[in-house]
Amino acid sequence: MTQLLDSLSPISRRTLLKFFGVSTVGGLVGYSRFTKPQPTIAQQDAIALPRSLSQPRRVAVVGGGLAGLAAAYELSQRGFVVTLVERSPQLGGKVASWAIDVGDTPFKMEHGFHGFFPQYYNLWGLVDELAVRDNFQSLNFYAVMYKGEYYDPEIFRPSHSAFPWNIVDLAVSSSNRLKWGLNLTKMQHWHVFREITGFDPKKSFDRLDHLSVAQWVEHDFPKGLYDLYFLPFAKSSLNSPDVMSAAELMQFFHFYFFGNPEGLAFNGTRQDMGRSLVDPIAERSPKMVALSSPNPPLALCIGRTAPLPNWTTTKAQAAAPRHSG
Repeated sequence: MTQLLDSLSPISRRTLLKFFGVSTVGGLVGYSRFTKPQPTIAQQDAIALPRSLSQPRRVAVVGGGLAGLAAAYELSQRGFVVTLVERSPQLGGKVASWAIDVGDTPFKMEHGFHGFFPQYYNLWGLVDELAVRDNFQSLNFYAVMYKGEYYDPEIFRPSHSAFPWNIVDLAVSSSNRLKWGLNLTKMQHWHVFREITGFDPKKSFDRLDHLSVAQWVEHDFPKGLYDLYFLPFAKSSLNSPDVMSAAELMQFFHFYFFGNPEGLAFNGTRQDMGRSLVDPIAERSPKMVALSSPNPPLALCIGRTAPLPNWTTTKAQAAAPRHSG
């Protein structure tokens, strides 16, 4: 045994440091690849306010969309008497539902599909408080279809990796990866790569906020990246590329993808959005009376036991869909 130990050559300090350095880097790379980090969520400012009121207070909230409902709910939980005013005959705004009949079959009509991204941290906090998480389900994938036959459908799935692995995963899974058009031998493409991977709230807005998306991409921009990702998601935010700020688009991608481990997947409701989200908020608000005027608005009176004067609810008004303002 002594002879065996004597035959081993000594390990220098430099070799040992290299070994531990490589092992550390390998461990960090493996950890970042296979462990989904928790995103950093900004902490709200601590304000020394009481949880409940010491004397009655009344407040009015104008607009019964999701934001108005959430505000009314939070205020009512703290003891405020809240009057929520909404002009439509149903609550929820863009996530409202209303009953219709197709032949003899009743249905719930909505304004359209809405995806609830994992990055909606305030919303999910409210959903958990209401204990209605089971009203939602993860959409394991969705496809973006493109006009013509040049691009294959792009499939997006939930991500489990942070930057840069989320981009690696996207490239590996995309059948269009060879059509991205990114050529890092071109200086302009390096600038695009920098904006994609190095978003900074102040510096990026200083560089890009004066440019529309259309202006930014008109000079030697990787066409595939624009067609496959930037253009569809610019339009998904209901902004035209010739109006939307290039800085806003980079912020969008940074928050929802490049700088976030949650990825571009989202959740949908198991039933209509009224039953899945709007009704639970309303049901958890005490002493609620819903009324509508002959010339809407609708009033959701939280904490009131008496109707507002000269306001009525009619069957025709309740059945007629209207868009919220």
